Amino acid sequence: MNRQQRRAAERKNQKYKTATYNLTKSQLDNAVKDSVKSELEKAYQDGVNDGVNQAMVLLLTLPLEVLMDFYWKKSYTKKIPEFTQHVLDYYAAWQNGELDMDKLKEDLWEYGGVRLEESK
Repeated sequence: MNRQQRRAAERKNQKYKTATYNLTKSQLDNAVKDSVKSELEKAYQDGVNDGVNQAMVLLLTLPLEVLMDFYWKKSYTKKIPEFTQHVLDYYAAWQNGELDMDKLKEDLWEYGGVRLEESK
């Protein structure tokens, strides 16, 4: 076998090893759309989870720091575990639908002087 024949045989073997698929434009568009959609859903879910985790950290740490610094300076080591448990109990009750968010917002406005409104 001469050099030309060996090269032709190598090219032929390479063609057989590589799978080739023919897709229409709509099939290709659908495949890309499905891939992008799943990636976007994953990224959205990751963002939501990160946001919820950050909110929970702030929900627990900021009030604790205020209580330790301004209200329970001497007794916070005894009171903080109980306070934290009450906060977690209320959070679980809210998740189970036992607490009404509108009522909680009304209490915050009435007793705390802070009104929370959703922006459009």
